[in-house]
Amino acid sequence: MSKLLLVFLVLVAYASAVRQMGQAGLNLLENAEGFVATFYYDQIGQKTIGYGHACIWHNNCDDITPPITEAQGTQILMSDLVEFEQCVQTAAPNLNQNQFDACVDFAFNMGCGAFQSSDILKNINAGNFQAAANAFTEYNVAGGQVIDGLTVRRQNEKNLFLS
Repeated sequence: MSKLLLVFLVLVAYASAVRQMGQAGLNLLENAEGFVATFYYDQIGQKTIGYGHACIWHNNCDDITPPITEAQGTQILMSDLVEFEQCVQTAAPNLNQNQFDACVDFAFNMGCGAFQSSDILKNINAGNFQAAANAFTEYNVAGGQVIDGLTVRRQNEKNLFLS
């Protein structure tokens, strides 16, 4: 077998092993984030655009000229998701699709580090999936206050995780 063919087969195997968020998760995320065509500042003061694209992590969005279309927002979102899909897949490789999607939505919203240190992941690793699902609802506070939108989002993540 040639080295080129071997490299190709390894790349194909790797690409097929990388999980992606499914449609149910995308629907949850897009609904929770909402689409905004121009720059805005989210609840913690981060410059954001599209479906929750945080500019602080992306060169302050200097390469984006608003307004953007929903198609552009979706393209940006799909690019952003790769990091969080890999984060969840690495930390919890044996989840079903809905469990994976709920965790990716959580990681997208809260950050990979927050997911890695969460009670959600601790309970997944302990094999206690009901406790993991219940733990989603613990993460509904920002700036020391319960946020209604986060309460709804966490309940939706819990519901998806259990479905």
